[in-house]
Amino acid sequence: MIGTETNSRHSSKVFMNQIKLITTAIFTGVLSFNAAWAQDALPAKNVAVAATPTPAHSTIRVERLSASIAKVHFFNAPINFIVPETIAALNDAVTALSKDDQIKVVIFVSDMKGYFFNHFDTSQFPAFLGQQGADHRPLWVELITNLSNAPFVTIASIRGRTQGGGNELTLAFDLRYASRESAIFDQPEVGIGLFPGGGGTDMLTRLAGRDRALEAFLSSDDYSAELAEKYGWVTRTLPDAELDGFVDRMAHRLASFDKTALVATKQRINETAFPNEAERMASYSAFTKSLSWPGLQQRLPVFGKMYQSVGLEKVEGNMGYYVGEGNRQLQLNEKVKK
Repeated sequence: MIGTETNSRHSSKVFMNQIKLITTAIFTGVLSFNAAWAQDALPAKNVAVAATPTPAHSTIRVERLSASIAKVHFFNAPINFIVPETIAALNDAVTALSKDDQIKVVIFVSDMKGYFFNHFDTSQFPAFLGQQGADHRPLWVELITNLSNAPFVTIASIRGRTQGGGNELTLAFDLRYASRESAIFDQPEVGIGLFPGGGGTDMLTRLAGRDRALEAFLSSDDYSAELAEKYGWVTRTLPDAELDGFVDRMAHRLASFDKTALVATKQRINETAFPNEAERMASYSAFTKSLSWPGLQQRLPVFGKMYQSVGLEKVEGNMGYYVGEGNRQLQLNEKVKK
């Protein structure tokens, strides 16, 4: 048994090292999104009165609104890419808040106009893959597990775009309230030749049903807040002017209830409807394998040129359109070669 376990661990390490080499070769110099923007960005101007200390230039800031309510802010200029530090800081925040017996509700917001949680910074995929939590679990999987098991209610207050891994993270929150005017949702992975392995296929299928989940993931297109609400992608939408007030009232209402009742009810509903960790691990494994798919390697140069010619913010702000446009250009290039 010991020999088998050792061999298994060795094989796993070899596989991960191969994936890291592949991703480094693929992404270096192709989709360089300048992660230094994220690390050196200044925090939002509306500094909290009382906040949990975080490392310098952290993309995550925790604000204590009351004894029983906290707010987690995300800010990563210019367009809220998720970077490895984001995952580590979020996991640390969730872990710390879970140890606080007084906390009943945690609200998640973005301090970056136009974006909620965006997708992963693809230039840092090797670093993402190297992040491990307890028992050598991928840190991303551990974060989603810690969110689902957290002894408090999580509420997402969504303004702007939430895409890729950011959307999969958002699906893990207990309640998701979105601005009717500005919230947009997209899972672009299939359109660029990747498997969407952050858990979204497991979660959105349960929420929206098989056919709508297939449409959302296979089309890799933008979905408005109105359509997302219809699909069950979000809990409900509200006029942008009413979003903050509604979320605040809901948080305070829930915080007035007994914590044991809140947590026990959340846990039972999770047991019935939320993906388990084995499912999340399977999706993550499929994602890592997809990094070596030929389709991804064919598309990355096309999308890399698009970011350079059109501009980062324009492409990110119209992701659904440019995913389709990139594939159209790839087809044209193949016809020319023939």
